[in-house]
Amino acid sequence: MDFKIITGDGLGQMTFDRADSIMNNIFLSLMVRRGSFFQNPEFGSRLHLLHRAKNTEKTAALAVEYCKEALQWLLDVGRATKIEVVSQRDRLQDLNRLKLLIETTQADGRTVTFDYFVEVV
Repeated sequence: MDFKIITGDGLGQMTFDRADSIMNNIFLSLMVRRGSFFQNPEFGSRLHLLHRAKNTEKTAALAVEYCKEALQWLLDVGRATKIEVVSQRDRLQDLNRLKLLIETTQADGRTVTFDYFVEVV
């Protein structure tokens, strides 16, 4: 059973309510560093590698690739049917941040949206 994770303030807070979406799966897939989970070294993302990268189009493309790589397992096990990732470079307000917009269609047809920020230099 999955527990619900609330991400309203940017920090993940676990509750003991039953999760009705794959939001927590997305959150954990992006937050855990790839290779650091002892039971499955392929779980997690490589987004932490971009913390020292410059805010360029190439970095934005890498962020999308790393995000899709981290979420691929949701498609493989049948928890999701479609995952779309778009990156936005916020050049006006915060030069040191990429925003990833993730839209996932669950197996039951419901759509889950998730925003994730990647700090860059």
